[in-house]
Amino acid sequence: MSRKKKHPLLIRFVIWICLPLSVALGFGYSHLRGSLPRTSGEIAVQGIKGKVSITRDANGVPYVRASSDMDAYFALGYVHAQDRLWQLEVARRLAQGRLSEVLGRRALPEDIWMRTLDLYGSAHTAWPALSDDARASLEAYASGINAYLGEKRTLPAEFLLLGVEPQPWQPIDSLAWFKVFSLSQSNSMRTEASRYVARKYLPSTQWTLLERDYPVDAPVTADALPAMRAIAQMGMILEDDLALGGKFVGSNAWVVSGAHTDDGSPLLANDPHMGLQMPSLWYVAHMSAPAFSVSGMSVVGLPNVVFGRNGHIAWGGTNMMADTQDLYVLETDPDRPNYYKAGDQWQALEVRQEEIHVKNEFPATLRKPLDPVRIQVRRSQWGPVVSDALLAVDQPVSLRWPGLDTGDTSYEGIFRLAYATNWDDFNRALGAVIAPAINVVYADTANNIGYVAAGRIPRRATGDGTLPVPAADTRYEWKGYIPFAEMPRTFNPASGFLVSANNKVAGDSYPHFISRDWAPPARAERITTLIEETLKGKGKIRLEDVETMQGDVKDMEAAELKDYLLGLLDSSAASDTLLALKAWDGSMAQEQAPAAVFNLWVKNLKQRMLLDRFKDAGDNRAQVDVLRSYVAGVTPLQIKHMMMSGNPEWCGSPVAPDIPRCAGLARAALDDALQELRKWQGDERHWQWGAVHQASFRHLPFSDVNLLDRLFARRIASAGSENSVDVAASRYKPMEGFEQTFGAVFRQVMSLAPKDARHSYMNSTGQSGNPLSPHFDDMLEPFNRVAFFALREPVAAATTSVLTLTPAVPTQEGRQ
Repeated sequence: MSRKKKHPLLIRFVIWICLPLSVALGFGYSHLRGSLPRTSGEIAVQGIKGKVSITRDANGVPYVRASSDMDAYFALGYVHAQDRLWQLEVARRLAQGRLSEVLGRRALPEDIWMRTLDLYGSAHTAWPALSDDARASLEAYASGINAYLGEKRTLPAEFLLLGVEPQPWQPIDSLAWFKVFSLSQSNSMRTEASRYVARKYLPSTQWTLLERDYPVDAPVTADALPAMRAIAQMGMILEDDLALGGKFVGSNAWVVSGAHTDDGSPLLANDPHMGLQMPSLWYVAHMSAPAFSVSGMSVVGLPNVVFGRNGHIAWGGTNMMADTQDLYVLETDPDRPNYYKAGDQWQALEVRQEEIHVKNEFPATLRKPLDPVRIQVRRSQWGPVVSDALLAVDQPVSLRWPGLDTGDTSYEGIFRLAYATNWDDFNRALGAVIAPAINVVYADTANNIGYVAAGRIPRRATGDGTLPVPAADTRYEWKGYIPFAEMPRTFNPASGFLVSANNKVAGDSYPHFISRDWAPPARAERITTLIEETLKGKGKIRLEDVETMQGDVKDMEAAELKDYLLGLLDSSAASDTLLALKAWDGSMAQEQAPAAVFNLWVKNLKQRMLLDRFKDAGDNRAQVDVLRSYVAGVTPLQIKHMMMSGNPEWCGSPVAPDIPRCAGLARAALDDALQELRKWQGDERHWQWGAVHQASFRHLPFSDVNLLDRLFARRIASAGSENSVDVAASRYKPMEGFEQTFGAVFRQVMSLAPKDARHSYMNSTGQSGNPLSPHFDDMLEPFNRVAFFALREPVAAATTSVLTLTPAVPTQEGRQ
């Protein structure tokens, strides 16, 4: 009998199913290869005045050389479009509130939120406030993106899978995206709302330990719990789905004077901490033009190197943690819902209608189109009524934020940094920044170092923005902003170095209020210690020493809490695990077993001490999620202070008459942790922090689509903690472990040596947003092990590729 007759069904399956599928996949792959950028040869484009060369190194980093400044901005737009076209599309739609058009109902809450904030409308009011050169840079950048779109190349897979056709980029798109970026760095609205919700479930004797600076006589408004719960939950949605915001959103940045370095020139380090995403929000670039030569980290959607260096200065930034957002609870007229009380007067809310188009579920082409979602957007004198976006209409709440002020010149400040040549230029540039509120460290080739706090910080006549306030009470009005001349700043400190890690920026003698929500000082203290120890041991600091500091994973708060907890336990109950914990120095390295034990121990302590107390929050899932998020932000030192406070309620009922309450709690939480680890990893010889702690780089929207998530998203075992210099903020998922969704998104170290200026960097993912590109994730693993590349234009012999853009000759039609 022939082989064909023996297996007829198998042969038919191969012929009719497998073979056509293989052909289709091969054709699809070949077609999508056309979406990869052209990186060599010559292309004629409309919108430039002279030739522009774009040299790519082995990592896909572009080095732009242009004969005019505007041609350089054009080229950055062009390469951003080449490598990150889908990311640009998402950025524009997010700012406009139009994600639902391509993602369907799942994106509707975010769209309603963005339409309510009206960042796009605010961007239009910022345009006339900018200088001619700043506006020209935005126009040139948009022209570069559109020149690439005009080539009609194959679109990346996301466009094809979702049936989306990109539209021309507008200069206002960049300004609106800058406001989204600013919003992600301005987290006090969410903090304020979460604090309000959590405060409802803890007595004041316990609350003061969690919010140690909270004023006892703070205002109490009408019950705004539904609105605050919804606002806090929206903050969580933005963080989870769009990687915007997060607990202690910020960065590390420090600068060391040439008096302490091996080559006698300043060293500046910077590593921002944001939500992890695929691809990274940041894009490495070098641009040379007649008026500037700048290199460093650009934000996709903007024509600038946001943090980096030029031929004279270097700069890096962190989030100031300033309280720049206030929530005002409106008193409305029962007979006229669109009227609110301001002082003794009733005023009408501004009202407009918005229409959001929503894509139907798959297969959309076979379904009846959905009717547009129509919403009413209201605005008071303080700002948008954000509670409306969350359907919390019973108690209207308005948001006040400088980022929504008319005439925002923040982009102007970022634009000017590329042209700054000294400390005075640097200050003048930052004086234009309104939002976000940022710390910026500085170094220059004349061996000066410095620090400036930039952005508008409100001056409140009463209160400090800790909790929502009654809008009708004029005592809570803002009285302008802290003048830029009075913002914290330092120039050439006696110590010879400056450290900024979202810690408190000014002492108690500083006359203006900035915030109560500083990040714990652990990172700033650890960086300072590393600098001082290096100077003591080596005498001088090298660029490589600073690179090593950026990868430090020791958590000093964890070590302190560990010592306290072990002191509560019965010393006679020694075990290999307890002995390892006792010897542990707080290192959150991947291979550390004690780190895994400690983090699960703390997770269970929080559960028993706090989450169990919130059981009376009821069955409201949103409320429970908000409370869980709030508890997740409680620091190790706060736990120690809670247990040491003497308040018996923290540690619950005694487990036995002869065992102190907190000792019993610590033992029970540790037993829970050990039991979980045994289930996950078996024998304790195999326990490792990296096995239960993984960084998740999400892709919008395919992280949530089976099979496609493997192509577009990435996961990798990671080190670190919330308090280590190499930050890793994670959330616990039962029986899965800790998922890191927040951390460093790039690293760079810059030397300003006159003869051998060095610039090392590493992006968190890769230069490309195209999964078919070798540069889609080629930096992921090196970034994870804290390796660095040199940002230096390749010499001719080592050049990977050079693309030349030339001015296109206008067609006859274009001349008419």
